[in-house]
Amino acid sequence: MAAFPTTYNKDNNTWSGMQRSLMYNQDMSVGRIIFNIMRNWPKNVCQINDEDGITLTNGQAITWAIRIAQHLKNKGLNSQDVIGILGTNSTYLMPLGVACLMNTTKFHAVNSIADKDTIQYAFGITKPKLIFCDGLHYEKVFSATQEWNPEIITITGTIKDVPNIESLLEPTTSEKFYQPESIENGDQTVAILCSSGTTGLPKAVCISNSNLSMIDTFTTSESIIYLPSSLDWMTGVWGFLLSTVAGCTRIISNKSFSPEHFLKLVQNYQINYVVLPPSHLATLITCPDATPDALASIKMLSYGGGSVSLTTLKRTQKICKNAVFNSAYAMTEVGVITGNVGIINSTAAGRLMPGIQIRIVDEDGKRLKHNQVGEIFVHTGQTWNGYYGNPVETERMQDSEGWFHTGDLGYFDDKNFIYIVDRKKEVLKYQGLHYWPTEIENVILNLPEVQDVCVVGIYDEIQGDAAGALVVKRKGCEISEKAIIDHVAKRLNGVQKQLYAGVCFTDKLPSNHNGKILRKAARDEFVVCM
Repeated sequence: MAAFPTTYNKDNNTWSGMQRSLMYNQDMSVGRIIFNIMRNWPKNVCQINDEDGITLTNGQAITWAIRIAQHLKNKGLNSQDVIGILGTNSTYLMPLGVACLMNTTKFHAVNSIADKDTIQYAFGITKPKLIFCDGLHYEKVFSATQEWNPEIITITGTIKDVPNIESLLEPTTSEKFYQPESIENGDQTVAILCSSGTTGLPKAVCISNSNLSMIDTFTTSESIIYLPSSLDWMTGVWGFLLSTVAGCTRIISNKSFSPEHFLKLVQNYQINYVVLPPSHLATLITCPDATPDALASIKMLSYGGGSVSLTTLKRTQKICKNAVFNSAYAMTEVGVITGNVGIINSTAAGRLMPGIQIRIVDEDGKRLKHNQVGEIFVHTGQTWNGYYGNPVETERMQDSEGWFHTGDLGYFDDKNFIYIVDRKKEVLKYQGLHYWPTEIENVILNLPEVQDVCVVGIYDEIQGDAAGALVVKRKGCEISEKAIIDHVAKRLNGVQKQLYAGVCFTDKLPSNHNGKILRKAARDEFVVCM
């Protein structure tokens, strides 16, 4: 793991990554950085939209972005304002994001599949004066924002009497002389993303200019990349930056992920760098057309946002023979915390990214040593502006010394690899004994007949949280409830780790729009099928 050396200080029980090396001055706006790069390499292809067939060069993208930025400035919008974005990956979404950054106007992105109540709650936090959305979701956005009645412009589709983003793309007499706005300092908030919302309603996470300017990737101008996420998710923002700053060509599509569509994209565009959530990998390996020949162009495959079973990992490596595999442990609030390049240790989350420090802390606040499980505290050395309009939750997440209380449980081994055990809030107790759902899940996932699983606790006043498994069977495979229960019993000895609540089968686990399993919804589904 030479790429990310990690050291341990026994005097203060702190693990540290190597010193951070910056490519860009963090006090220079990301909008300015993108402006300079796109202007200097106008013929570079930054984006290809598989839906409308439009190939976008740097020159065209920055021209559109300048015209949108001028419109924002003419409307009096500046760094004190927020612009809402609710849209899938489309041709104009990236230039819109660049325009916001060049005008230093914060964009708050919400996923387009969110329901009206979630949109009302999320945008109600920032109350953007202007919202850009796909025409398909106009009525939902319009209804959700009646309280403050923002102006709405559609990104895709046309709605009668509603302006479309193409109306902002007409040439201006001053566009050739345009210069991006300056920021006050690198700590200035330039984007707002929603937290994953796996344990409740999402919070609005402030992302600073410094966070976005720390661009350090394994890509080159020859990289052809695919990341299904949009601007509302950190990996989507990362894909946005790779195409605008790192010189990559990003392939976009507004279609939901399916193995068949993914294979079509890989073959049509010879995609060589892919970032997918674990749930997509689990689906991909079930597709009979996912062969080494079909996926031969992929040279690097990264995954994150959850754990991958050893079975799924090995099967994916078998069909992506030319790819180097990487995984990451990250949070919207913190950024990328660890990296596992080459998956040298398949059960670990990796080692620390440059500039990152970690402490493992028990319930009493004591700093733990190697091989002791506790809550993971992270320090980035960067300023975080917290949750927008929510100082109480901000203080819960980050203490006065700058340490993020992640809520994740983990430990370091003697080689300074970190392991994620489970969410602190998801630790369950049966007959007075604690257990972690992921430990049981990992055992079940080793069954070749199982594609996916979520273990939940079914509360009993006498015994506590009895473990139950909501299971998705692999296509064409059969397995009984008893076989799964017996498999767990043979491999886990603890009385608290047995499936006393049984097993329920489902076609698909409930997840958010980026593939993260929603445990509460999974528990509700399990209760119904009991």
